[in-house]
Amino acid sequence: MEELMYYVWQQKMFHSISTLDNTEIEIINPGVRNIDAGPDFFNAKVRFNDTIWAGNVEMHVRSSDWFRHRHNEDNAYESVILHVVLQADTEIRLHDGETIKTVVMKIPPEVLEKFKNLTSSFINNFSAINCKNDLGRVPSIILHDWQTALAIQRMLNKVNRVRDIIENKQKSWPEAFYVLLCRALGTSINSDCCERVARSLPYAFLQKHANNIRQVEALLLGQANLIDNIETSNEYNFLRTKFGLSPVCNCAWKFSKIRPIASPKFRLQALASIINHHPNLLSDVIACSDIKAIRKIFFVPNVLGISTVNSIIINAVIPTIMAYGQWQQDEALCNKSIGMLEELPAESNRYMDHWIACGIPLKNALDSQAMLHLYKEYCEPHRCMRCRIGCWLLKHNHR
Repeated sequence: MEELMYYVWQQKMFHSISTLDNTEIEIINPGVRNIDAGPDFFNAKVRFNDTIWAGNVEMHVRSSDWFRHRHNEDNAYESVILHVVLQADTEIRLHDGETIKTVVMKIPPEVLEKFKNLTSSFINNFSAINCKNDLGRVPSIILHDWQTALAIQRMLNKVNRVRDIIENKQKSWPEAFYVLLCRALGTSINSDCCERVARSLPYAFLQKHANNIRQVEALLLGQANLIDNIETSNEYNFLRTKFGLSPVCNCAWKFSKIRPIASPKFRLQALASIINHHPNLLSDVIACSDIKAIRKIFFVPNVLGISTVNSIIINAVIPTIMAYGQWQQDEALCNKSIGMLEELPAESNRYMDHWIACGIPLKNALDSQAMLHLYKEYCEPHRCMRCRIGCWLLKHNHR
């Protein structure tokens, strides 16, 4: 509910706003929304009678939430000039004993009803897109701009993940790419287990034996506890002793509801084949001039088809190239990564099925990545007041 209050306050959409002591009030400037710790709005400007106050604003559903959130113990809230609430159930004083001006905000009933419809978790059992029947009213420019912003958000999240891995891997870009690649090969079902295997087995060890695919397979399958024959087991035991390795324990591989070709064993064997042909994998990928050349590196007949390779490019190749381009301050490399998203076809999965059913066109992977981010980060958790579509629908509810 506070998310709704923030938006109504910013847009001055409230039906009325009044102080408890009937002081005349005018909201000159609602201030700047603060998404970090501290008061909800900075640098607001409010007129009480003939006096203009400037400072910070805090919002709660009830006045008593001030104490429930322990703001009375935090000096950051001593600068609050106005407490905006829906229900005034107690008086709030600062440490010096001064009473904070409290105002009661009344939200228009139609706005409140629309908000409840947007954020309800009970409207549709099959999709979290509660606004799907209203999407046709949203101007195309709003949708297009929001899609672009969402795609960038998702890519930056992935870039930050690359940076986190880089820090943990002593700034080794080949190691970081190898970890991301393993995770992408596991898909959503076995991604965590595949990443654990990669983190337990340095890429440098695989490079040392890259010319012997049997040894690379033994290392990967042995660390994953997926060896099923004596010959590979003997090979792994020798290499395990050589490098001082310990296989990954308690890795709950999932085999049900996936095609045999997508099993972890086949995926790790495919990775062994890729490393066998491209021991300097990241360098070879960066050197590729187009998507076709990158696909050729990761295509493994009868195991990794085009759709899987496209997924690898989206989830491992592009984020790594973008992060590396930023690190090198190479604008051309960053633009290349975005260009690849626009070249790749839109993904096909249950999330995209929901958007297609809503009439949202998905031209390429940039669009599908944007809408995947929208669904997971805004629709499912019902963060409609942080979504440009939800805000537009709320603001134009009366039209």
